[in-house]
Amino acid sequence: MSLENIQLTISLSDRKLEEDKLEEDTRYILSEIEKFDGVQKADLMSIETAEPCAKSIGSFLVGILTAEINAKNLKALVGYLGDRLSGKTFKIKAEGNGRKIDIEVGNLEYLNKALAQVDNFLNA
Repeated sequence: MSLENIQLTISLSDRKLEEDKLEEDTRYILSEIEKFDGVQKADLMSIETAEPCAKSIGSFLVGILTAEINAKNLKALVGYLGDRLSGKTFKIKAEGNGRKIDIEVGNLEYLNKALAQVDNFLNA
């Protein structure tokens, strides 16, 4: 990972959805993220990197993606996901330049707080 790229773990959750529908939503968001400007790579998280008790379908974890994005596009991606996943909860863990942040977005208020956290992360 170069100094300009940020590693992301994106977790989608919706208690109302069954696992297969959550997986369908996850694959849709993955296809959107792959096209997003500045994304170097994106994929479903493999079972090999699973935490204990994580749910999986096949060899991938349910509702979890990984991505690597150029730091200058991180804020735009968080805003984009906030728009695309309006009303749904998602978490993002970001790592880069020896720093880490965990943000959770479930509504517009949380999205605005998350965007401020991203600004602080990028400007630290």
